[in-house]
Amino acid sequence: MRFSSSVGFVVFTSRLAAAATKEETVTYSHYPITGVHTGIDRATGSRPLRRNILDLQKDEPTWSLYIQALAAMQGTPETSLLSYYQIAGIHGRPYTTWDNVGPGVNTPLTGYCTHDSVLFPSWHRPYLVLYEQVLANHVQMIASTYSGSASHVYKTAADNFRIPYWDWASVPHMPHVANAEQIMISTPSGVRNVSNPLLQYQFQEFPFDKKYFPSSKDVASDWYLAFYSRTVRNPDTADSISNFSHANKVLENANLKDQYYALTKSADYDEFATGAVWGPSIENVHSAVHLAIGGVWGHMSQLSYSSFDPIFWLHHVNVDRLTALYQAMRPTSYLTPYPDHYGSYTLQGGGKINDTLSTPLQPFSTDTHGNFWTSSSAQSLGGFGYSYPEIQDWNQTPSRLQANVIAQVNALYGRSISKVKRSDLELQVRLKEWSVRISVSKFELHGQRFIVHTFLGDIPQDPLEWSVSNACVGSFPLLPPVSYTVNPHHRVPTYHEFSLTEGLKARGYDGQDSTLTATFLQEALQWKVQLVNGTVVPNDRLDSLSVQVLEGTVTLGSSIFKLPEYGERIVHPQITKGKLGDMRTGR
Repeated sequence: MRFSSSVGFVVFTSRLAAAATKEETVTYSHYPITGVHTGIDRATGSRPLRRNILDLQKDEPTWSLYIQALAAMQGTPETSLLSYYQIAGIHGRPYTTWDNVGPGVNTPLTGYCTHDSVLFPSWHRPYLVLYEQVLANHVQMIASTYSGSASHVYKTAADNFRIPYWDWASVPHMPHVANAEQIMISTPSGVRNVSNPLLQYQFQEFPFDKKYFPSSKDVASDWYLAFYSRTVRNPDTADSISNFSHANKVLENANLKDQYYALTKSADYDEFATGAVWGPSIENVHSAVHLAIGGVWGHMSQLSYSSFDPIFWLHHVNVDRLTALYQAMRPTSYLTPYPDHYGSYTLQGGGKINDTLSTPLQPFSTDTHGNFWTSSSAQSLGGFGYSYPEIQDWNQTPSRLQANVIAQVNALYGRSISKVKRSDLELQVRLKEWSVRISVSKFELHGQRFIVHTFLGDIPQDPLEWSVSNACVGSFPLLPPVSYTVNPHHRVPTYHEFSLTEGLKARGYDGQDSTLTATFLQEALQWKVQLVNGTVVPNDRLDSLSVQVLEGTVTLGSSIFKLPEYGERIVHPQITKGKLGDMRTGR
């Protein structure tokens, strides 16, 4: 199916309870993404919050509106510009023009989304706002169908509606409600048991047009997804149903709280934002969630299809939340120019052009004239009309907001070393911190998806058990775009770094004795590579693979309102020496 590229478009909005469809015709040169601005207190400036989905479930009016609105959006004809299908299709397939924003010059055949780029967090922000804006319109229309005493309640709920997030670091398994076939909600005609739109998206036009959704493995590595009429999560085979249990096992073993390391270690925003830069990045943690849910054969682990799965939006709202937390904790750190090696539907790759604060975040327009959002204009949440529970910036000074957000991040995600009990007046505590740093080209295996697993101790004989093994202390998923089939970026590295603190602690080492810790790591640390389908790849097949072990210091803040401070680090080459993929490069 090709996206509609005409200037005019038709928006179909379903009123579920009334079982009727209302058609509106609106003409734009470009669809303006302005955010949702209902529910804002004009006196105080307070904005409605994007809430944890576990909290939103307890709010019956808002929850009922959300479920009905998502079902209505998914039911909008796929030919409509503002259908679930077309908005999801911006991210990846079908690799066609949305909202009259055509491809750039010498750009790759891929989606608009930016991965392995410093634009990764900022591009997804207006993308989520677009989704929220369209969904909120459905919410308002459905709320208007409630009558009697419920009318005001649902109108207020609609005004305050913002899309929810799934905090996978605090709860490292999919929300139970996301996998239920039916859910009970309150509709205008009473309490009803309805099909759950969070479970899956059912494609309306199926079978697919093979031009846009190829079904041959000789054409595209995501060929198998063209045979599904609906989205699935971690199925056992290419033609089976979702396996929620296995996806949750992988999530629970994925060390997702290591996002704390990404949130607190680097004062450089670029290092936090993307795996294209040295350091622990939120992008790599985000990729681990994608892979855990999608598995070998599911939609979430192929970036070309992932946004069709409704859980994509819960996941990415959380990534946006974590980015906002980082911004609040480090208000002076933001994007600096960095080469774009991979490109997108509108951005040229090859490393010849830098992504900057003013790079257009296409296809997202600020107005009907085709002025686009940029990382600079999308930096603040306020202009989009939402916030998060931890970021109530309208009644605090920037310094007080910074301190309060740091306290909440420490309380929610702080590892054991950050929760040492101490008086605010005590001297700061300095501890040793150990980490693993990995670099590898994601195209090393000719476009195949693969994972670098790091272990402390015995590795399970069955490679299919590696991702759920207690011995696995860190995994680095490499998910190259499916459109690159000739390995054009063989030598462009992707980076990852994760802390060994919790892994060492679980084995009886606090890491404070350098000699003792280094000796243990030299004996116990191993790494293995496998394709996403479980096939083992010998380490010597990856010429670009480099693994380093670093020892540094971390100074804990004198109170919960302070960030830990990471000091200079040294590399321990003897720990990895003689192991295939040992330290070969440094920074």
